[in-house]
Amino acid sequence: MKQHLAQCCQQPERSGPRQRLNTWLFDLTNPVGKRLNLTIMAMILCGAFVSMLETLHHVTDTWESVIYGLSLLVTGLFSIEYFLRIYAAKNPLRYIFSFYGLIDLLAVLPAYVAGDFNSTIRLLRVFRLLKLIRYLRALELFIASLQDALESMLVSLIAIAIVVLLGGNLIYYLEPVSVHNAFEGAWWALVTMTTVGYGDIVPHTPYGQLVASLLMLFGLGMFAMLTGIISIKVAHVLSQKAPCPHCQRPLDATSVYCNFCGVNIDEFKKQSEKKQS
Repeated sequence: MKQHLAQCCQQPERSGPRQRLNTWLFDLTNPVGKRLNLTIMAMILCGAFVSMLETLHHVTDTWESVIYGLSLLVTGLFSIEYFLRIYAAKNPLRYIFSFYGLIDLLAVLPAYVAGDFNSTIRLLRVFRLLKLIRYLRALELFIASLQDALESMLVSLIAIAIVVLLGGNLIYYLEPVSVHNAFEGAWWALVTMTTVGYGDIVPHTPYGQLVASLLMLFGLGMFAMLTGIISIKVAHVLSQKAPCPHCQRPLDATSVYCNFCGVNIDEFKKQSEKKQS
């Protein structure tokens, strides 16, 4: 995701307003861009709060009109932001079909395709809150670590699915009174592995209790392993540093601007290469 943000933040070939807009919208290290995106973040939170106000049944007609107007305003502003991002991106198609681009689209699309605008506002707030991912560094690192650990996680999830199916079928034959079919057994196996224990299905025979114990031990070990894998990947992402070519201070490998001296890293490298040649 950081790589995509850096690609969108690369300066467009045309100079002028589009270049400045690209920097303001995609570069979170630029002072103007930082203030603008903080404003967008505040607007996202305000929009979610306004949408939640619509769920109150005792709101008067006057306030209901105000809330509806604010919802229309927020949706309009997000629509403008989405089209400005398409215009400012160096590769508009890359942005449109990227993770962030799809979230930005989902934040406004339901209001235009659904018949009842009021009913879609409550759906919109979910997608608008997802837009905050762009501004949360810790969450971005977590998602990046998930991408790096995708293969290991997939193997673990397949193993969990196999054990759930086996445990579900086994408990169905061992506990026919408590478990009415294999699907209920699979649900029970998954709940048992996660140690949630809703209590809707309880094994009564010794063999059923033995299966439950084995599932709990397997689930504890498997989820602990997944946590370890993700933790290692997060630490690896955090350790990826590259020196600034201008001031030599350590930066994230995917940084566009230096957080210390403010130089554009790619442009500085190009200028240095031209001088050497």
